Amino acid sequence: MQRTPILKKSHIGDAIAGIVTVFGIDILIIFIALFLNTLSPVFISVIFSIGLIQLIYVLPLLRWSVKRRVKGFSKGLLFGALAIATINFGCFLVTFKFFSSGAR
Repeated sequence: MQRTPILKKSHIGDAIAGIVTVFGIDILIIFIALFLNTLSPVFISVIFSIGLIQLIYVLPLLRWSVKRRVKGFSKGLLFGALAIATINFGCFLVTFKFFSSGAR
């Protein structure tokens, strides 16, 4: 009697695709903001709030991927969004500290 091996499906490729999607769209948003106007307050607000702006596209993508049951892609989207938000928050704290100390 031959046993069929139990194979676990790896979601690593899907997770990497989710992370790359988030990073790629964030880079695209920054380039669009650069193209429109580099010195405007809108550009500065886009750069400093990219962690919040990504909710506009991450939540619908996440909903779509959960509905389609693409677990790895959903995990990648969440990981990428959290990574960008964490980096954004850290940069905001450093910038806030720099400008609140008088920038000597």
